[in-house]
Amino acid sequence: MNFKEDVRIFLVGMAMGVANIIPGVSGGTIAVVFGIYENLMEALGNFISDKEKRWQYIRFLALLFTGSIIAVVGLAGILSWCFENYPLMTVYFFMGLILGSIPVVIKSHHDMKINIQRTIALIMGIVVVIWLAVLQSGASDGSKITEFGSYALIDYAYFLLCGIIAASAMIIPGVSGSFILILLGAYWTVLGALNGLFGLIFQSGFSDEVIARLLILGFLGAGVVAGILGFSRIMSWALKKHPAVTMYAILGLIIGSFYQIYPGFEVNLNGLGAVVTLVIGLIISLKFAKYD
Repeated sequence: MNFKEDVRIFLVGMAMGVANIIPGVSGGTIAVVFGIYENLMEALGNFISDKEKRWQYIRFLALLFTGSIIAVVGLAGILSWCFENYPLMTVYFFMGLILGSIPVVIKSHHDMKINIQRTIALIMGIVVVIWLAVLQSGASDGSKITEFGSYALIDYAYFLLCGIIAASAMIIPGVSGSFILILLGAYWTVLGALNGLFGLIFQSGFSDEVIARLLILGFLGAGVVAGILGFSRIMSWALKKHPAVTMYAILGLIIGSFYQIYPGFEVNLNGLGAVVTLVIGLIISLKFAKYD
């Protein structure tokens, strides 16, 4: 890889980071759009076993994930501000993004004709999401953002588990890691842990709150790494052996997500603004769906 290609990979990583922090938009989809998805799967699956190309793979992944991390840290404060000040419009924007991601999944395989097996996979995907939503009924409550002083070891272990599950977004085009974190009740807490972290370190050093935030992000990050390395092989097998069934299960996850995030509606200017942001999110997501 030359310098120009390095810069491109870094910028694609930033785009993937932006996607992964927005519920409904998939980092895997961005990888497909920019033509690096196969390279990403190859690097993830072989950087340990392939000695000849190991450092090439590591360089590729380092550039990609560095760009993603920078984008995530940079956008955390903006998203927190939007949710705290304009919650209805923000959630409706996310709903538009999720709605628009459906064509990406439908077009991802040449044979998506419905049958009994695929219908079961679709229904199972919907049921899983609704079940998670019932278990985490308060998952999207922004009040959790600033609560960083009451976590026990079991809570940090849960963030590790969330990272493992959310890592599927790096493997499956059409599934958002931040969307998975919303379902698991961790999204706004993680976003809050990111928001203003470096400024807080500069002001108060490694206080109890800073350490709690770093532990949340550290356990989540460790889970993401473990999930990517392990789940990439599983998804590679599922998409090769049962592509349509797998994609119908993903479609069920996306459809079921509306049960979790729907905030109701207001017949006023705020509601009108929510409709506008829904349309904007839909248009942005459909723009991605134009690319196969």
